[in-house]
Amino acid sequence: MDKMKPYVRGLILAPIFAVAVFLWILFYDKIGGMTYWSALVAFAIYVASGSNPKKLPWMLVGGLIGTLLGLLTFYISKLVFPTFSILSSAIAGAIFLFVAALIGAPKVSERLPMAVVGWAAFIGGMLQHMDLIGSFPVWAIPKTFATFAGVLLSLSIGLLFGTLVATPLLGQEKPARPRSATE
Repeated sequence: MDKMKPYVRGLILAPIFAVAVFLWILFYDKIGGMTYWSALVAFAIYVASGSNPKKLPWMLVGGLIGTLLGLLTFYISKLVFPTFSILSSAIAGAIFLFVAALIGAPKVSERLPMAVVGWAAFIGGMLQHMDLIGSFPVWAIPKTFATFAGVLLSLSIGLLFGTLVATPLLGQEKPARPRSATE
């Protein structure tokens, strides 16, 4: 694998990724991933960050923080600000993405992209249920927690898939050691 050219690795990774995308979209409803696309985005962020497993814990923390901030954004926009106003969601979202940027400052390249994906996935997942919640408010709490769990599952699956598939194919190359004069 070490001697393989990067484009050959990409050609190997492409069909594997296509099969995984097909299976994830086909079975996301049965698995519980309310926002199946977030797994694909998490995988893409992992690959774009260099497929370095040392970044994985910080990416998971960023995804968890982003999902929690998405939950807070949803609750603040529905409970504190005027209900069902896009302005209230925009204000709460700006506040919590600012908080995510401050929290992610020490490890910005690992935490912040995953925090934004977690936040957006949660908000996107909840927007799928807004008609149901508007008609039957009793569904608000179960759908919120199901979406929260689904987003965390999707982000974790995307990063796990990246670790299992992309790291061996695209992982960090071993640096060439300098030759000594005797060699």
